[in-house]
Amino acid sequence: MPTIIESKEFWQGQLERLKSSGLSRSQYCRENGTSYDRFGYWIKKLSLTSPTFVPVKLQAPEPLAVQPILCTIDLHGHILKIHDASVLTILFERLI
Repeated sequence: MPTIIESKEFWQGQLERLKSSGLSRSQYCRENGTSYDRFGYWIKKLSLTSPTFVPVKLQAPEPLAVQPILCTIDLHGHILKIHDASVLTILFERLI
């Protein structure tokens, strides 16, 4: 008769031994006298309660280079600020 134990530590140890044994879960359970279905329950439960954390290193964003405003145009309350001289040249060429 398979052993049924309701201890997280017990099943965590069983899971670690299963992984290192190279056996299938059914073979492992037969050889160790554990319940196949209960082991499946605990495998699922342990995977839900044991998240894997990955260290993340955060860096402050580098400040963007501030370009001077070359031209400001007010279009009925909408402000267009032009920072690029080539864009300003194209705009003047199209207006003239």
